[in-house]
Amino acid sequence: MSPLRIALLGFGTVGTSVVHRLTRTDAVRDLVLTGIFDRRADVKRLAHPALRGVAWTTRIEDVLVSDADVVVEAAGGLDPASGWIRDALLAGKSVVTANKQVIARDGEHLLRLAARQGRQLRFEAAIGGAMPIVRAVADGLAGDRLTRIVAILNGTTNAVLSRMDATRCSMDAAIRDAQSRGYAEQDPRLDLDGDDARAKLAILCGLAFGLRVTPTDIAARSAASVSLADVEGARRQGATIRQLAYASHDADTSTLTAWVSPVAVPRHSLFGRTTGPQNAALITGAHAGDIGVSGAGAGGDATAVAVISDLLAVARDRAAVVPPLALTTPKCIRGFGGIADFRVQISDCGFQISDSLFAEAV
Repeated sequence: MSPLRIALLGFGTVGTSVVHRLTRTDAVRDLVLTGIFDRRADVKRLAHPALRGVAWTTRIEDVLVSDADVVVEAAGGLDPASGWIRDALLAGKSVVTANKQVIARDGEHLLRLAARQGRQLRFEAAIGGAMPIVRAVADGLAGDRLTRIVAILNGTTNAVLSRMDATRCSMDAAIRDAQSRGYAEQDPRLDLDGDDARAKLAILCGLAFGLRVTPTDIAARSAASVSLADVEGARRQGATIRQLAYASHDADTSTLTAWVSPVAVPRHSLFGRTTGPQNAALITGAHAGDIGVSGAGAGGDATAVAVISDLLAVARDRAAVVPPLALTTPKCIRGFGGIADFRVQISDCGFQISDSLFAEAV
């Protein structure tokens, strides 16, 4: 079978890492990069003379009429990326994306479109970077009835909070360190405020519980207000602060409880031991119990691992169709309820919640 021809949308941090993996001498032979779309393609092409055999363009239309089998969307943002993905599917191309905002808001529609077109839409990179949580939830645990997900889903915020804990530095200093390492954007507010994690959690609610949830349905507290005094207070109580994403589903009452917040967790717990740009998740099933998964969650290289994995999945079976999500709307969506502010949780010697299984897990 001929190699899978790949066109890339966006040559930023993620796109550059994907190209590096695709063009290395030990790259997988089943994948070949044929085109790159970028609004600054004329400038970037000159800076990368080694990519002579690749067609560079500033016009998305050139990608849509090209012979590419798969389009990798690495541009980010909701608009115009969502339209590009739709147009690529309509042009008969499969799509691999790292865009959590598009999948969280338009994923249901785009997956139906992909199925109608007989093409694939894969998005492992949109949630956990190199942590394979999409496959774990959608495939590996498909035989169970999932009831709860608790996770660190934003590697940038985790890198900042764990840096504050490890070095006793201020948040501003921790942000600068994360930016210098390529873990944080110039403006990290989407990460710290929980918007990034809310989008990822909304996607997981669809995969795990079959629920139609938008990011704005999920309650959020910002981690931007966490101070060094808060971190020190947690340390005195044997805890550390992490941004957690939580979702539990009561199928009998069709009630979803979902939130994103900084939380004081025991230092020895799975989440307390998750440092730097790492992600981690505990997925609870009615029959299998708690299943843990973790991995690098921020940075171009980690995201590229997930993108390449999705490309290889397409290459292995080009005729496969990823089934669209059959989602229902929950009757009730709850936020924090009786959960206290994270500073109160610190004074109470860690995270306290009536759900004893969750308390044990964290």
